[in-house]
Amino acid sequence: MELENKKSKKKINIDLRKYAMFMALIAIAIFFQIATDGVLLKPMNVSKLIMQNSYLLILAIGMLPCILTGNVDLAVGSILGMISAIAGYLIVTKGLSVPLTILICLLVGVLVGAWQGFWIAYIRVPAFIVTLAGMLIFKGFTMVILNGNTLAPFPESYQYLAAGFIPEIKKLGYLV
Repeated sequence: MELENKKSKKKINIDLRKYAMFMALIAIAIFFQIATDGVLLKPMNVSKLIMQNSYLLILAIGMLPCILTGNVDLAVGSILGMISAIAGYLIVTKGLSVPLTILICLLVGVLVGAWQGFWIAYIRVPAFIVTLAGMLIFKGFTMVILNGNTLAPFPESYQYLAAGFIPEIKKLGYLV
């Protein structure tokens, strides 16, 4: 009987440290929902928040296998910045087409990943060291490419990629 009481007490005992960040997120959401008179969780606002942070979702999905294997990639944000700087330079300064620029940027991203992977997999340098060095190197490349400036204006076709929505299936005529 005493053993059953101990088991039931363990089920009720919740480790608050485990759920502290989740509870803080809920508290912050409730605070801003009240502070903005209910605008925070309206569908249009949630849609805009997801759209504005979609690149973070894509990076997080790519980082998941890395973290699950016990490694870390500190350079991912710096690589994103460098690739973005290359895209801006090629489109705005050199006048390349958007599809060609995207292809070049994808190739540069693959080369950067292969370079860092080479050091980690074949030379056996710890991932933390390689990606820390990469973070600093790629931040430096970004500053060199942009010369500390911003680039503008981007063509409408490039802006549409960042501001557009995925068309509905019904409008495309599929599965109708």
